[in-house]
Parts: sequence; structure tokens; C-alpha cells
Amino acid sequence: MKVNRRKRRCQNQTSGVPILVFMVVVLAPGIAAASGSGDWRETWDTVMAWVNFSILAGVIFKFGRVPIKDFLAGQRSAISAELTALEEEKEKCLAEIDSARRHTDENRQRLAEMKERLISQGEARKQALIDQARSQAALMIQSVRTKMENHILMEKEKLKMELADMAFEQAAKSLPGVITDADNAMWIGNYMEEVNS
Repeated sequence: MKVNRRKRRCQNQTSGVPILVFMVVVLAPGIAAASGSGDWRETWDTVMAWVNFSILAGVIFKFGRVPIKDFLAGQRSAISAELTALEEEKEKCLAEIDSARRHTDENRQRLAEMKERLISQGEARKQALIDQARSQAALMIQSVRTKMENHILMEKEKLKMELADMAFEQAAKSLPGVITDADNAMWIGNYMEEVNS
């Protein structure tokens, strides 16, 4: 019942439009000509322009309202879907950026830890090498000292031998004239007594 009343009300409202248009088109020139004014053509053109505009607006309103509304609703939903997709993509990109930043921060922290560890390992290795070099230097110094002491002892022995040789040569040269056969016999006798005792 309500639907039929609405249709009748719409039909009653729209049936007045053609009558108004007819009156404007047919009666307006007659009224303008009867007034006796010479510029009725200008008035007629203005009225007709408004009538044409009203007809065009009425046709667009009557037949184009629903398609235009549907088109705009479709555009709104398409734009809304596109905005939603772009927002999702934006959120995804922001999440990837945050993930990349976290990964970069983790890598920096790991790099700092590795740097510290390498520095401490390098310091430990350096200290170990220094200690090893010191011990090797001490061993080398000890070895050189031992060699020098041995060399000094050998040179002392050599010097003693040379001195003994020189003394023996000197004694051999000077003693035959000084020592007699009696002295020789006495020394041999002393030597024999020491051996027998």
C-alpha cells in the first residue's frame, strides 16, 4: 500500500512539469508580444535558456540520478578498496623497514661484540707472543752466556796451555844449563819415594 502511494505521489508531482513547460513555451511569447515591448526576443531567449536548463536538469535528475549515484558508489568502493590495499602495503613496508632496522641494530651489536672479542683475542695473542719472545730471548741470552762462558773457559785453557808451553820452552832453554845430573837424581828419588809410599 505504501509503495503504491509513493508511486502516485511521484506521478502527481512529475505530471505538473510538462504542463509548466507547455505554459512557458506557448504562453510566454504571447504575453511578451501583448505587452508591446520591442525587446521581447531577448526575454524569450533568456526564458528558453532557463527552460532548457530546467528540462536538462530534470532529465538528468530523473534518469541519471541512480546511475550517477551507482557510479559514485562504485568509485567510492573501488577507491576505498585501493586505499585499503595501499594501507596494507604501507603497513607491510613499515613492518619490513622496522624488521630491517632491527636486523641492522642486531648486526651492529653483533659486529661490536665481534670487534671486542677480536680485540681481546688479539691482545691475548699479542701478550702470548710477547711472553714467548721474552722466554726465547731469555733462552737465547742464556745460551749465548753459556757459549761465552765455555768460550772464555776454552780460551783460558788455551792461554794456560800456551803459557805452560811457553814456560816449558823457557825452562827447556834455561834449565839444561842450570840443572845438573845430581838434581835430576834427587828429583827422581823423590818421585820414587812418593810412588812407593
